[in-house]
Amino acid sequence: MFSKLINNVLEKTSTFTEDIAVLNQYLFTFIEGNNSLQKLIPFVKNHGKYVRSVLYFDFWENSDFVEEEVKYKTVALIELLHFASMMHDDVVDDNCKRRSDDSFKKKYGNKESILLGDFVLAKTVNEFLALYENESLIKNLFLRECSATAYGAVLEQQLTYLSTFTDYLRVVTLKTSPLFKLCCFLGSYLPTKNFAFAKKAAIFGTCFGIIFQAQNDIDCYKFENFEDSEDYVQKNITLPTVILRDHFNCDISRFEQRNQAYYEEIRKMIFSNKFVLMVTEHLDKFINYVNNF
Repeated sequence: MFSKLINNVLEKTSTFTEDIAVLNQYLFTFIEGNNSLQKLIPFVKNHGKYVRSVLYFDFWENSDFVEEEVKYKTVALIELLHFASMMHDDVVDDNCKRRSDDSFKKKYGNKESILLGDFVLAKTVNEFLALYENESLIKNLFLRECSATAYGAVLEQQLTYLSTFTDYLRVVTLKTSPLFKLCCFLGSYLPTKNFAFAKKAAIFGTCFGIIFQAQNDIDCYKFENFEDSEDYVQKNITLPTVILRDHFNCDISRFEQRNQAYYEEIRKMIFSNKFVLMVTEHLDKFINYVNNF
């Protein structure tokens, strides 16, 4: 549904092949320099699309003002922060798969996922604060977005069948958008120190994060077999459930049934023209900001 907007960013990945290669060097330097993190190597190699990093590099302007180490270490630390949050998410959501492979939780268990995720988080925060020891603006922004991500994860667990679209949007804005926002702001601000433009870039990151999560929520229902739909099986309250309840008079408490017949019924609604229209109306201002930036 929003795949075109997202693909417009992902298509730029090839433009930043060299940047991503350097980024990977910093990622693995961080991991290989800590004996406790060696188990993470295969999981970081299966990292994904680097969409946050692509946004960071896309906003970057060539500048002699920033040392190469600072440029790449900054985004590497944000990627590690994201990785730590995924380790925790897989425990909370009981995810055994991550990008078609076994998740860290599946291979090493809940206890090690939580503890090592905490360790990565702590190390990442310490490294970032040391990198920007004398720049309070950047340090404060980083800490605020870290806190927002954690708070959003807490609020996500409080969503119920009665939660509103506003409740859902608040969770996504706090949990998913902050690292997109951070990458867009820093990619724009660090080489130019243009705060006004960086602030607009941060809003772009927030809007893009909302659209990215909405597409992910919808994609969770693309599978033909209900057991492959993580959100359906786990009865997660996401954008599709809110839209189905509010605009299709759907009793989403029936998710408790978790059977193929009901899954096919709601899946048909989710991929209908009416559903597309309703979602577009709900996210119109975010779509327009990304489109017109």
